[in-house]
This record gives sequence, structure tokens and C-alpha cells, in this order.
Amino acid sequence: MDELLVPFKTTTTNPGRTWNDERHLLDVKQTTPRKDYGDIDSPARALEVLKAHPQQDDLLDVLTWLRSTSDSGSEFNIYGQTSQASQIMHALVNDVLPDLWSSIHNNQTSKANKIRKYIIPLLSSVSGISMVTLRLKFLSNAEEHTEENRKAREAGRSQALHDTLSVLESILESKDVLHTIWSRLCSSSSAVSPKWLLWKELVILLGNGKVLSTCAEADHKLATSSQTLRERSWLSDGTRFCSWIGYSLSYMMDAPREKSYELQKAWVQMLERALTLGHVDPIVEGTFGGIINGSRDLTTYSDFTKILKLSTKKVVILSLLRILAKVHLNTPDRIANNGDPQSKIRSIAALLYGFAKVDEDIANLLLEWLSSNGIAQDLQIRRAVVAALAEDFNNLKSAVADTLRSFGDKLYIKHTPVLHQEGTTENLLLLVGYAHQKNPSYVASVAQSSIYLNAISNRLAASSHRASVLGMYVGTAVSQLIDPPEKRMDFSSEEMSNPQAQQYLRLTKVHDSVGSIDGLKSERATGVDLAVGRFKKAATIQEVKFQPGVVRSLIGSKVISIEEVENVSETEDEGLPTYAKPDSDASDSDEDPTLVERNKPSAPIYINDIISGLRNTENHDRHLLALTHASPLIRRKAAFGTEVIDSVEELASIFTGLGDKWNIENFQELRLQGLIAVLIAQPLELGQWFSRAYFNGEYSIQQRAAILTTLGLGARELAGFGKEDMALTKTTQRSRPEDPSSFPSKRLPQKLHALYTTSTSSSEIGRSGNAINTASRTLENSILQPMALQARESLSGPNALKVRTFSSRMEVEKRRTKPIPNALAKVVADGFFFPGKHNSPLLGVPLLPLFLKTLSLILHASGPSTLPLPLMTAEFLDLLLSLPSLATGNLSITEALLFAFLTILEINTASDQGRRLAAENGKAVLEMGEWVEGVMTGIRGDGEEEGRVRGLAAGCVGRVREVVEREERVLVGELVGLM
Repeated sequence: MDELLVPFKTTTTNPGRTWNDERHLLDVKQTTPRKDYGDIDSPARALEVLKAHPQQDDLLDVLTWLRSTSDSGSEFNIYGQTSQASQIMHALVNDVLPDLWSSIHNNQTSKANKIRKYIIPLLSSVSGISMVTLRLKFLSNAEEHTEENRKAREAGRSQALHDTLSVLESILESKDVLHTIWSRLCSSSSAVSPKWLLWKELVILLGNGKVLSTCAEADHKLATSSQTLRERSWLSDGTRFCSWIGYSLSYMMDAPREKSYELQKAWVQMLERALTLGHVDPIVEGTFGGIINGSRDLTTYSDFTKILKLSTKKVVILSLLRILAKVHLNTPDRIANNGDPQSKIRSIAALLYGFAKVDEDIANLLLEWLSSNGIAQDLQIRRAVVAALAEDFNNLKSAVADTLRSFGDKLYIKHTPVLHQEGTTENLLLLVGYAHQKNPSYVASVAQSSIYLNAISNRLAASSHRASVLGMYVGTAVSQLIDPPEKRMDFSSEEMSNPQAQQYLRLTKVHDSVGSIDGLKSERATGVDLAVGRFKKAATIQEVKFQPGVVRSLIGSKVISIEEVENVSETEDEGLPTYAKPDSDASDSDEDPTLVERNKPSAPIYINDIISGLRNTENHDRHLLALTHASPLIRRKAAFGTEVIDSVEELASIFTGLGDKWNIENFQELRLQGLIAVLIAQPLELGQWFSRAYFNGEYSIQQRAAILTTLGLGARELAGFGKEDMALTKTTQRSRPEDPSSFPSKRLPQKLHALYTTSTSSSEIGRSGNAINTASRTLENSILQPMALQARESLSGPNALKVRTFSSRMEVEKRRTKPIPNALAKVVADGFFFPGKHNSPLLGVPLLPLFLKTLSLILHASGPSTLPLPLMTAEFLDLLLSLPSLATGNLSITEALLFAFLTILEINTASDQGRRLAAENGKAVLEMGEWVEGVMTGIRGDGEEEGRVRGLAAGCVGRVREVVEREERVLVGELVGLM
């Protein structure tokens, strides 16, 4: 590379020569003359100049021409919605202002002032504000990808952000911006739609917070990137920005009224959207500052507020009441002097009455505020609202009725804070006083009404002492108004003679007449601390003067002294009432008084209480109450509402996994009752859920046995056998007969025996499956007993020699059972039988007998007329044919198999005498019959269990022979196949 760089010329200087710096620093005059653009007479020429980075003189020429086109009726208008106007506005914002604004912003020369005077009004439009906001957002989000670029352009970007934010501040600093933009839209746009579309865009920019959020982001960027402290922009402060919107809307009200309706509509759109910014009070204070200060006529404001939405009116009225109380009533000077601002109250009442008389919605809002939000406000502002409502007697009667209804409501007395109840009492006494001044007969009629009498009765009977005292105040005050002196109500108690009672009684004599809003002119509407109410002077116990909110002021009272009184005479107790001795409590007999529980839990009344009580295993009483009341509460609430349906699976899960931590008596029965109640509430869904829980859930043997018991007994209850099984769920382990071979003194107590016995699984199954075993034996007896009676009669001789007794028709009808609708038949297949049968039952030999008996009970409960009975029978027979190998040497499984086969035969021969069973399942019946004959001949032993197995086997053989005899032709082929 070095050979390519050849020096062009080389000179040598004198090393001893010194340079005169001043002689070489020469003034450089402008060598480039100003470019002559000619006359600016078209938008194209103006756009050409703006894109060419013009000097101040050229820019001034362009701005002068653009201003002339906007003032005159020329074809081109910079505020019009044309492509040329948009291009010119874009060039001003993105090309001209970044270069020139920093030089003209703080420059006070005539040329700079003129440029600022011309360019700001040109940008005071919807498109101008939108473009400046978009540039500000672009600069705020611009990020440099490399460290070198970031450092190189950080200073330039900060300056551009500062300049753009300064431009937007200059555009919006005037209060007439909204009015000016609206006037230009009305004059420049002949069509209606473009005008409202542009105004809607401005509403989104200002009222929706787009400008506020963009400026706040830019201000944050400037604060983090600058090393020096700088003042925060008012556009990024929500309170100051909303105050500006309020003052701008107030200025719009003074606009010419030739298009008053459209102006009011535009004003309403901006106000409603701006109120969503979260700074309601600054907007309302700025918008309605004229009437807050009493400097403007109320008519102008009422015309605008009438077209507001009801929700917006409510927000405005609530904010206006807060501001009026803050500015005129709760000033620090008046609070310090304990003054009663009656003149201000009258002026505020005049303002509120001016709104209420022309707008019924505002009157209704004042009524609602008086009984809801206004209860917690100071008495002074409530006096003003009552005075405004009292001008219309109908509104006054409505207020009296609403307040009296709240005052006497039992739930309101029991659950509302005392401070709110005191406010309600003050409102009621004020309203009654005004009503008595206008119409004494109305107050007399109210005092005799049932609402008033019930209110006083509820107050006097309240458990809260303060609530009953408030009832005494109202009763005494109303009695003083309508009753003669000798018949007035007198409680003769200490509470009625203290200064507080006198203050309440004097409220009925307060009368604040409606004055004029001119009385508000002496106060200013700004600079008042919102938290001025915290400096209220607290009253003492010794002396209480009349002042607003005295009852709430007593909360912060000072205790002057506490004196010890000696030598108290015992005769002072003679006037005290005597009370009867309380009822005896079993817990009082406990030797340790610290163990006495006074706050005993009450019985649950909601399903959520049941759930929380069952889960709360740390509290014995609450857990026991939930377990005891679960079943009746679930059954009672399952018929209506969705409380049980929404929590049915949660209840089933809790009951299934519930453990007996406290060794509760009858725990197994109580849990079983709850499980059955849950299953009855939703049979189809819960039947499937219990089946999934039995096969796939992580439960113990005892819990799985409880699931099978629930399915079996629940199915029988759905089929109408609930009364027969009612005693089964109350059977306890202690009620079952003990083994006679075990000597009592050789055994541990029952609870310890259950823990240390070697046959834990069988005992657990016994506790949970006892109901199923009992139900199966009952069903077994009901099947075998008629067969035994028939066999005995067949051996006693011919029927012709037997004597037969006839019963009367009434006795026969009395013994006949009425048919019960079988609700199980609809859901037995999908909800109970197939979900349990399609899964493998071989979860363990101890559970297999209980599983087979449960399926047998479900099949029998479904009835012979169930539509899916043939399919259920076929599936059940296939299952039974796969289990004889497990029954070898196990009498419990053998008994369960025989009981299941006997149930199949019984239920299928009840309707068509086994014809369909022989036709569809003849081979399976013959195979099971052959196995049963082998069991009957191979059984050994003379014990009770062996005898029961022989009886079941004999019953099965008898039923099979009956079917074979009746359907011999059908079964002959099956018999050939078995040979």
C-alpha cells in the first residue's frame, strides 16, 4: 500500500518562525448566497422548500403563506384532510423542527418570535398533534444495537426528545386548543363524517391517555439519560394533564352557540373519555371551576350536564361534592376556629339545587349519595345536600323513606360499622326536621307507620349498645316533634342526658335555606390539601360543642384523668337488674378451666362449610359437626341450586380419602352416609367417578371397600330399596356379634385390637363391607326362602288335601306394596355396571367377594325390565366363568360366585321365566350349573359358612333345573356341546 501513496508537493518551513494566531484568525463571511425559491404560491413549492432544510427567512415565508391560506377561502387549506396538507405537516414535524426548534425556542429575536407565533397554530390540529406524538414515541423507542452507536447518538437523541416534547408543550399549553380545533373542524369540513372521525381521533389522543403515556415515557428516557436534574414535563404528570383538559373543556363552554348541540356532543365525548384516566377530581375541578368559585352562571353548565350518561353524571356529582367540601367547608382556618359555615352551606345547596331542578337524574343521584357514599362524609356537606333536596317535597319524602328503611334494617344494624350508622342517624334526624318544617302531619304519619315502629323496635332490641342508643336518639327526637310534652318519649337513661344526645336532638331544628352561588366567590378553588380532614380538632369528654361530625370526632378523644373511688356504698348496687343463672354446660365440669371451649362452632349450613370442616382435621368439634351434618345437608340441597353440583366431585374425593384421626364414634357409618348422599345427587357422573377411583385411585383397601359399599347401597336406594337399607348404614363394628370362641378377657380393647390384629385387611374390609354383606344375605334369604317353602309344601302331600285360608280384599290391598319408580334403570349400565365390570377386578383376593356382591346387588336393583339387562347378564356370566379357579379352597369367593350366579338366575327368570337367558346364554348357564354341582358335592365341614355355601349351591342347582326343564328344547344343543 505504501508505494501507491506518492506525495504531490513538499514544502519546508522555518523552524524558528513563530505564528501569530490572531493574524491568521480571519472572519469568514458567507460565501454561499441564499437560494432564491421565488414566490411561495402553491403547496408543491412550500413542500419543496420545507424538504430542502430552509433557513429561517425561507421558513418564515412558507409559514406566512400557509397562514394566509388558512385564513382566506383559498383552495388549499393546511388544516384540510388532503395528501398535500399531510405531506407539509410531516415535513414540518420531521424535517424542520428537529433542525430549527432549539435555535428559536429560547431566542427572543423578532424573527424567532414570529416563527414560533406562526408554526404553533399550524401544528394545533388533529394531524399536527398526532404527528408530534408519533415522533416522540419513535424517539423514545429508538434503540442503538451497538455500544459505539449508542454512545455516539445518545446526546443527539436526548436533545431531539427534549425538543419534540417542548414542541408538544407549546402546542397544548393554551386553554383554547380544544375550542380552536373544534372550530376549525366545523369550518373546514363540509361533510359530517370526517369532522366526527377527526374529533374521535383527538379524543383518543388526549382523553384515552395516548399523549400522556407517550410523554411520560419520553420524560423517563430523558431523566435516565441526563446527568443533570431537570424539571418534569407537565404533560407526563397525570394530575396536571387532567387539570389542563378540565380547563380546556371549561373554555369550550364559552364558545359561540350557533352549533350548540354539536358542541355539547363533542364536549361530552371528550369529558367521558378523559374521566377514565384515573384523575377525576382535577378534571371536574377544572371543568366546573366557574361554578365552584361562583364566577359563572349555572345555566351554562346545566345545559351540558343534561346530555351526559347516567354513569358519567354520577362520577361528576360525587367528585363535585368532594371538591366543594374540600374548597369551601373543610378549610384549615375554619376547622381551627370551629366555625359553622352556614353561608357556604346555603351557597352549595343553591348550586346543587340548580342542577337537581333541571335534571331529575342528578336529584336521584343526590338521594343515592345521601344513603350510601355520603354517610362517611362530613355533616356540613350532607347538610347542603339535604337542604337542596328539601326544596322538592317529593324528593324529601323519598329520602326520609330510604334512610328510615336502612336505619331499621336488622342486617344493617348487625353488620354495618358504627360510624356509618351514626351518619345514617344524623341524616334521618336532619330529614325529619326539614319534613316537619314543611308538613308536620307527614312526620306524624311516618311516626305511626309500621316501618318506623319496626325500626325503633329493632334498634332497641339490638345486641350492640351503641345501635340501641341511636334508636333512643331518633325515638326521642321524633317524639319531641309530634307529641305534647306530657306524652313525649323519655328513656330516663344516662345516655340521653350527655352532650352527645343533645347534639343529635338539635339536628331536627337545623334549617339551611337555599341561598345564592355568589357566596362561593370569596374562596379559591386551588391549593387546598385533600387530606385537610385529618386535622380536625378532637373534642374532649368534659365539654362537647356543636360541630359537624362530632360523633366521629369522639373517636380521638382524650382521657383527662382516671380517679380511684373508695368506700363505695353497697346500696349503689340495689338499682342494678338481676339476671337468671345461665344454663349448665357439660364443659364447665372440666377440672382445668383453660380447656373449656366457649366459642363452639355452629352447625354448617353451606356446602363450602362442609368442605372446610371435613378438611379441618385439627379442630375436633368443627370436624365432627361437618361429618354429622354432611349427609342431610347434601340431600337437602341436591334438589335445587348448583351448590352441590359444583362441588360434588370435591365432596366425593374428600369423603373417600377421609381418615378417622379423632376415633369418632360411628365414623364409618357417617362417612358412608355422606358418600351415598353424594352419589344420589349425581348418579351418572359420580358412578363413573367412583369406578375410576376404585381401579385407578391411590386408596387403601378400606377406602376401596367403602367405594364398593357406596355403589351397592346407592344403587339400591336409587331403585327404591332405601328404607330397607336404612338400618345398614347405622350398623357399627360394635353392634356385630363377636366370635363366641374368643374369650373377652383374652382380647385387647376394640380400638387397640383393630390396630394390632394380624388380619388387618380382612378387618378393614369387614368394617366397610359389612353393609354389603348384610344386604347380600338379606337378598339371599329373600330368594331362597320361597324356594324352601315350595320344596317343603311339595313334600307335605297333594294340594287337594291342603286347607287354604282366604283373606279379605282390604287386607290384601294393605299388604300389597306400591310400585316405586326405578331411577337406577336409566343410569345403571353407563354409570354403575359397565364402568366397574370393564376394569380388572383382580386387585386382590380380599376385595373380590365384595366386588362380586356389589355387582350382584346392582344387577338385582336394576330390575327385570331394564333395557340393557341382556348385555349386563352376558358380561357378568363371562366374568363369573373366569373366576372358578380362584374359588378353590376359598369359601368367601365361592360364596360370592354362587350369590352372583343365583342373582343372575333370579333376575332373568322373573319376567320371561328364563326364556331369553336360555336362548342367548344357555352354554354359560350350563357351564356354571356344572361347576355349582361340583361345589355342592365337594363341600366339606358342618360350620355356618359351609352350610351357607351349600344352601346357595342348592338354590342355584334348583334354578338351573327349572330353566332346563322349561327350555329343554333350546338347551339340548348346548347340552350336546358340553358332552
